[in-house]
Amino acid sequence: MIKLKKIMNEHYWNERKFGEPLPKLRLEQDEPEHFGGGENIKIFDYETKHFDICRSAVNLYQRLTKDVDNTDAQKIIVDSAKELDHIFEMEKAVVRGEELNHDPIKHGVELVNSVSFKLGRVAGMVNDDFIKETEFIAFHILVMVERKDSIKISKEKEPNEYKN
Repeated sequence: MIKLKKIMNEHYWNERKFGEPLPKLRLEQDEPEHFGGGENIKIFDYETKHFDICRSAVNLYQRLTKDVDNTDAQKIIVDSAKELDHIFEMEKAVVRGEELNHDPIKHGVELVNSVSFKLGRVAGMVNDDFIKETEFIAFHILVMVERKDSIKISKEKEPNEYKN
């Protein structure tokens, strides 16, 4: 919780000149509410690193690992989980103001397309439908879009491991 006394002691209130707009309040925590809502899980032979920010992804992939025994589908599930993990990695970096070596919004949209396609293939293989369970994915891109003006991109080339 932000304390009024602390806000009033910050220099930007005292140095404001007549006619200047009031400064925006800066919150101590600028992370979305969903951060910390998930957990990292094992998806067949892959251990996630960034699923800790999305309970919906955890629920979906736990269901997939439990219910799908088709080995071809399992490989596709792992590939989609890796791509979704990278979306979450980029989202964390954007929210925390960290520098990235590629455009997270552009790459995120590409990955959403790929993840959706792969999960659609799995759905066809196991005769199921994951549309409702995947609605959360676009939300993670929107979190980055809302912060587009603060995204820091270095001049380095994008590593090959993320290219599709």
